[in-house]
Amino acid sequence: MSKIGTLKPTGPGDFWSDLRGSIRTLAFKAIIRIAATNEPQPHTDAPTHRVYVQDPDGEQMDLGSAWSRTINRGPNTGGTFLSVTLDDPSFPHPINFAVFKDGEAANAVWRRRQDQAA
Repeated sequence: MSKIGTLKPTGPGDFWSDLRGSIRTLAFKAIIRIAATNEPQPHTDAPTHRVYVQDPDGEQMDLGSAWSRTINRGPNTGGTFLSVTLDDPSFPHPINFAVFKDGEAANAVWRRRQDQAA
């Protein structure tokens, strides 16, 4: 896994309600905000969070979704993480990554899917 960013909680409420920070790859760099939807979920697969990026004019633009998931193996079993997808017409493919709590901050990490690995 590659760390592509760091986020920090900024609002009242639980750790996952409002995270802000940045992500960076060789081809993409953005200031992002991941905010809980705080709306009733119409079904169990609905996103629990929206992802916003800051455009060149400084405005927030909706660029993706995130789903709250439970860690099901390893030393943090039972903990929470976010599965994030960013997509835009300018991208050749969506960007998928996970956000894991690490102390008082959270790390955005990317891993190539096994079926895509060479």
